[in-house]
Amino acid sequence: MWMKQDSYLHSGHWLNWMEIHDYVRQLNKEGFAHYIDWKLPTTQELITLYEPEKVNSSQVGKEMKIHTDPIFAKNGSGSLWSAEENGRYNALGVVFNTGEVFNTNKKSRSRKATRAVRVNPN
Repeated sequence: MWMKQDSYLHSGHWLNWMEIHDYVRQLNKEGFAHYIDWKLPTTQELITLYEPEKVNSSQVGKEMKIHTDPIFAKNGSGSLWSAEENGRYNALGVVFNTGEVFNTNKKSRSRKATRAVRVNPN
């Protein structure tokens, strides 16, 4: 089970890779949607959300199309961080206008967010 909103739409803030960990901890502390098993997605989990034949919306502040199912909230971030690191300074995520994996400095907040997923969706 995925959050309908990404972290930008939910919190109103772009987040760097270190901040997304705090964001998910806070979701669990607050029992978001009555659950305490939210986690950061893997890159492979994020890729499953990319649907090139569907256009959910444009990324907030840009004309970049977000290719996800319309079940998700509109006008969020087109670039979502995963839980995965790539070395000491970089981390991975997915760009939802192309479906490509990005490898960016962990400190970058440039229009980046995450979408939490539940560990045990049953």
